[in-house]
Amino acid sequence: MDELIQQINNLLQNSITIFGEEITVQKFIIFILILAVVLIGTGSLHRWCRGLFNRLKMPHKLQNRLLALLLLILMIVGTGLAFKISDINTGFLSELAHYRLSKLFQPAKKPVDTPSTKGDTPTDSTGGDTPTEPLEDDDGLTLARIFYAFVIVFGIYILSKYLQWVLRRQVLQAFQIERHTQFIILRFIHFTLIITGVFIALSAVGVSFTSLAIIFGGLSIGIGFGLQNIASNLISGFILIFERPIKIGDMVEVTDVNVFGRVSSINLRSTVINSVDAKEIIVPNSQLVTESVHNLTHDNNLFRIRVAVGVSYSSDVQLVKRALIEAAHEHPEVIKEPGATMENVTPPFVRFVNFGNSSLDFELLAWIPDSFQRFDIASDLHFTIWEKFAEYRIKIPFPQRDVHHFYPNQDG
Repeated sequence: MDELIQQINNLLQNSITIFGEEITVQKFIIFILILAVVLIGTGSLHRWCRGLFNRLKMPHKLQNRLLALLLLILMIVGTGLAFKISDINTGFLSELAHYRLSKLFQPAKKPVDTPSTKGDTPTDSTGGDTPTEPLEDDDGLTLARIFYAFVIVFGIYILSKYLQWVLRRQVLQAFQIERHTQFIILRFIHFTLIITGVFIALSAVGVSFTSLAIIFGGLSIGIGFGLQNIASNLISGFILIFERPIKIGDMVEVTDVNVFGRVSSINLRSTVINSVDAKEIIVPNSQLVTESVHNLTHDNNLFRIRVAVGVSYSSDVQLVKRALIEAAHEHPEVIKEPGATMENVTPPFVRFVNFGNSSLDFELLAWIPDSFQRFDIASDLHFTIWEKFAEYRIKIPFPQRDVHHFYPNQDG
């Protein structure tokens, strides 16, 4: 038993060398245990805060942001406590953060014997002492620089979101600017800040503009070979934002892909459309630019419903017209008397369309204020028209066919 304890002690006292810093196994195990305790405590505190925020009826988006920030703070503090309690010197972290990553891809250097004069120090052509090892410059890609670049981009992203929120609530709404114009202004500010942040982050990493030119040159070749769709969607996104064939809140119908709904956001690569089933449909921007799109609310939200119906040849056409007009006037959403600002809007009327093979074809046309409700209102009109036809004894013809049964090998 004593021998086993001695072996365990020897194992715990073994050291691991990380960037010149010796760390014993015992300290490493204590560090891992403290991190595990921090994670368990963070999970419990996360659940408690979630319940508290729910009782306070805090919005879910704000809850998620506060909880993510709390989790980040606790992990940083917990990691610091783990290093402190386990008595691990964090000097190696500084060496790790400033270690040049380019060394990982360089082959090992072989020692080269250089001739020298006995008893003398080798000198260069200027007469000075020749250094035994080449001096390394401070330029190079390190983990610290990557972290600084990430912090810059993330900080500018948070700043952009906060600035957009302030401008939308405090400035743009106060000036009663249109919703789509607000969207364009905020998007322009967002893209400008993000691009600026990316360039600052690249400068912090140490990437020169000459390297950027080479990167963009290779990227242009990649676009030519395999990124045509992405480039097309990006260019189409700018066209949709600035040319404004469709706007935020417009009711659109893409007939080729059977998409119908209201535009909720226009991004660089795709556009989000909320369908009548409360589903978000993501449509590539190039599809909205190159294909025909029916914008039902480009100038206004008005929409004209067409209800086609056929009646028998024995029906009184004036009675049919009366029944259809009454059905339209009984619906509360149908515009009966258009206002002065409603150009080309007429009260409900009926058209005698055609003398069909077995029916007289009529069409009821009525305007409604919101095209998003056209399907529901059309369904209500169908119900009302059916009741009106039953009240006035108007018949709707339908083809009749006689079915004859034939039984082979039977008499009669």
